Amino acid sequence: MFDRLSQKLGDITAKLRKTVRITEADLDATLRQMRLALLEADVALPVVYHLIEQVRKQALGEEVAKSLQPGQVIIKILHDVLGDILGGKQRPLNLAAIPSVILLCGLQGAGKTTTAGKLARMLKKEGKKVAVTSVDATRPAAREQLRVLASQVGVPYISTENEAGSALKMAQSALHQARLGGHHVLILDTAGRQVVDEGLMAEIEEIATGIQAAERLLVLDAMTGQTALKIAEDFHATVSLSGCILSKTDADVRGGAALSVAFSTQVPVRFVGTGEKVDAFEVFDPERMAGRILGQGDVVGLVEKIQANVDEEQAARLARKVNKGTFDLMDFSDQLGQMKKMGGMSSMMKMIPGVKLSTDTVSQIDESVFKRMQAMVSSMTSKERQFPRLLNASRKKRIAVGSGTSVMELNRMLKQFQQMQKMMKKVKGKKGQRMMAQMAAGMKIPGMH
Repeated sequence: MFDRLSQKLGDITAKLRKTVRITEADLDATLRQMRLALLEADVALPVVYHLIEQVRKQALGEEVAKSLQPGQVIIKILHDVLGDILGGKQRPLNLAAIPSVILLCGLQGAGKTTTAGKLARMLKKEGKKVAVTSVDATRPAAREQLRVLASQVGVPYISTENEAGSALKMAQSALHQARLGGHHVLILDTAGRQVVDEGLMAEIEEIATGIQAAERLLVLDAMTGQTALKIAEDFHATVSLSGCILSKTDADVRGGAALSVAFSTQVPVRFVGTGEKVDAFEVFDPERMAGRILGQGDVVGLVEKIQANVDEEQAARLARKVNKGTFDLMDFSDQLGQMKKMGGMSSMMKMIPGVKLSTDTVSQIDESVFKRMQAMVSSMTSKERQFPRLLNASRKKRIAVGSGTSVMELNRMLKQFQQMQKMMKKVKGKKGQRMMAQMAAGMKIPGMH
């Protein structure tokens, strides 16, 4: 999401950083470029006008005129305005009541059921006792889909199939069972329709009021673009939404829906679905997202991703091996696996400040290379992994055949390993220990002290 907008605004901010003096004419030209970039990203016209006017108003102030780095000040202004439009400060879910009910609503096909499973998994990892249920009385397949997802993420599915009558009765029965089971959170997946209609709205309003839902979250398909704004306005008028979740953001490179919905309805984006897998789900932080859109990276997000995926014992073992200078091919393979867990190279590169990747460049990054490298290492004997110098022509041929690769690919991988090994040797000794400690302290990687 935001790839196209980030690319355009990133180019603009890169020019601003180098600018030592900005005239009003320069500012107008910059704002014109920003306006075009926002419109191309499918951002609603009122939102574009507001953002440009706010930036212009603040950029013409004394602070910019007196600054030794006016370009940097304008970037800061743009970052703050963009963060406000995206919803301001990140707001945690209201889960004070036990059980707290999270009602998910939205149109059919928006991804409500999948989102219910993803949200349940995230809350479970945070230590909450979570249960899910579907109150879609008309579509048994939707209930079965959620039951399967619940099993995958390891949370109970509360069955309400024996409840005859309305969706509200099904919801009340599920809430009663969740209370008896001592669950902290109950996620309700409601029925959807192809379009917004009176029947759907009346049903959702009845459920939300009848069970006093703590959170009423609208699931929006990010690919619907401008239509998302009208959908959000209709649902908000009926059930007073407390937030929305954007699904399928990995397929939407424009991102206009997030900017438009958050500003026009004042309903903040709370989470985003970033892929099909159950772990492809993130908390949406407006301030950090503003930084990513402007090409400033997201160091905090990168650290959180590392903390969530790096195994503490494995990190400590690696630190010891690096210090002893015994980093081998198995360690190299493990590091490739860790990178894959964190979303791959392209996902991590986008979060590093100063690294600019165009959409075309990202699409050209072949993540399957890492899989092939791991396959090569897996095809070696333990002794070969430890002592790569043993790899003569016949051994290399055997490994290439066993891993479904070529000797040329194997030689390339061995060269990359040697380069990494040399880098690791540089951090040996007391100087290296200090470097590792500083890196660990700065990034708070568990097990590396």
